[in-house]
Amino acid sequence: MVAPICTNLLKIMKDKKIIITGGGSGIGAAIAKDCASQGAHVAILGRRKEALQDVAEDIKQSGGKVDISVVDISIESDFVDCLNSYKDLWGNIDGLVNNAMSIQGGLIKDLSLKNWRENFTVSLDAAFVGIRELLPYMTEAKKGSIVNISSVVGMRGTATLSAYAAAKSGLISLTQTAAIEAAPFVRVNCIAPGAVLTEASKSMLNTQALLDSTAESIPLKRIADPKEMATIVRFLLSSDSSFITGECIAADGGKTADLTAGMLGQWE
Repeated sequence: MVAPICTNLLKIMKDKKIIITGGGSGIGAAIAKDCASQGAHVAILGRRKEALQDVAEDIKQSGGKVDISVVDISIESDFVDCLNSYKDLWGNIDGLVNNAMSIQGGLIKDLSLKNWRENFTVSLDAAFVGIRELLPYMTEAKKGSIVNISSVVGMRGTATLSAYAAAKSGLISLTQTAAIEAAPFVRVNCIAPGAVLTEASKSMLNTQALLDSTAESIPLKRIADPKEMATIVRFLLSSDSSFITGECIAADGGKTADLTAGMLGQWE
């Protein structure tokens, strides 16, 4: 007879305190649910109270621990106050996930400077604020992991997304510099998702034809589920990735690796 597996041994995030921005939907919600399922106590931050409450309810029904904070992290003072409240509430913070983002698309020739800058306020500026505020706290505690959610558009050119791409590219660079400054006790990494089936992507890929053509352009021939991003983030937050820092993992189904130039067919 096989002995039963002790479920506590499987909870690799047990008792870790993790803050996740943009936790009310999409990748952020998936990260929160995944980390909570592995024993973490998560805090999800966002502007939409109802969305945060829905995610929190799912986590609680599964036996997880969660707090919510309705906050606009593009307002520096509000975000700092929120982070400080968790320092007081929890006593320690083991992880930060900078997931929240904003997109103002358009061709370069049509973009105003205001629209350009709006892409940076959440995607890059708020990530900087979060790192700046928590890094000294983690460094003093001699532990912690920060994960930034970039994008493959920060690695390759994409028409109509110049500002968003520049912000996400900046986030990759910020990750590398922060990792150097955070060492040796705190790690900083990021992931660069490709096409992921979130509500935001569904609004952009709003026909079946667009969904199909996007999937066809990916070597794995499908669009990712948010849960597939969450497992990578959880790995980077956990001690399982203890010797990884300053890295950006492209989670894009092979999209950025593909330069077949239409030649594959002649070899098949």
